Amino acid sequence: MRITDKMNQNQFLSNAQKNRTELSNLQNQAATMKRINKPSDDPIGAAKALENRTENKNLEQFDRNILFARSFLENSESTLSQLSESLVRAKELALQGANDTNGGVPRQMIAEEISQIYNSVVEMSNRRFGERYIFGGYQTTEAPFTKSGEFRGDEGQIQIQNHKGQFLPMNLSGSQIFLGENLGYEGSIKRPSEVPQTVRELQDYKLTEVIKDIEKDVNREDLLESRGPATVGRVQRVSQADPINSSSGANIFSLMTTLEAALRTNDKTSIQSVLEPLDQALNQINLARAEVGGRLNQMNAASDGIQKTIVDNKAQNSLIEDADLFKVMTDLNKSDTALKATLETSSKMMTQSLLDFLR
Repeated sequence: MRITDKMNQNQFLSNAQKNRTELSNLQNQAATMKRINKPSDDPIGAAKALENRTENKNLEQFDRNILFARSFLENSESTLSQLSESLVRAKELALQGANDTNGGVPRQMIAEEISQIYNSVVEMSNRRFGERYIFGGYQTTEAPFTKSGEFRGDEGQIQIQNHKGQFLPMNLSGSQIFLGENLGYEGSIKRPSEVPQTVRELQDYKLTEVIKDIEKDVNREDLLESRGPATVGRVQRVSQADPINSSSGANIFSLMTTLEAALRTNDKTSIQSVLEPLDQALNQINLARAEVGGRLNQMNAASDGIQKTIVDNKAQNSLIEDADLFKVMTDLNKSDTALKATLETSSKMMTQSLLDFLR
């Protein structure tokens, strides 16, 4: 085959361009410490690395959700702890008041402290985390309880997403904790069977709650309103059903009001009747604290799993993308030597001029 000068020239340019391109890529890898700097370097590896980064972004958002929910639950647990201490103190005062040696003025003094405990319970029931009331269910922008102990919230449980397709509740309803309503069997707080996850489902849920409130108001028509010496600025509701010994749980506000009234009127029998419901209320609070603790443990486990997955994805991306510095430097030296050899050999072949051909 006849080799022309034009063929030599084209081959020289092709080899020089190839060596320079390879040398440029290796220099870029050495500068960035990355084997993949653009998708064309390794399409499959680049797609996997991008998938891992996307998953990590989602996991980081899930972890932020868990952090917020965990803070919310820790605030709730702190409030429940204070509430438990208040009830323990109320029971101590009730035991003192049930003692005959504390008749007359001492019982009046005990009643004053019970009144202060009632006010502190009302304050705890309206605690907030940031701008959200923690015991109002979905009604987080308005105080869930009035000073008389009337519940204005709902039983909704706010869900946070801790993983793709997985949700965890982060709140307890005040009606369960303070009124003893909707407690589950065998000591567990009952959760709604279906949690709304779309706007349509949420609207249907709110409509159902409104209907329940209307039915509840209708069922209260037989209630009588009365004011006693202990209900200064508050209304005590009395019905044929005993609000203290209700099978659903203990109404803490009714307990405090009844105890205060009994102390002010020196009603020893009524004071003694409050002791057992106070134990029931304490058990009610302990159940709520156990529920919160279980949710915190679940969120901590989910957060640990997320952190491990994030680390694993970063390690996998490092294997895919990071360059082997020793190999890069070796290949860089080889490419530099090859380019120099190409230039030197080509310069010897291209030294002839037009005059050399005219001889």
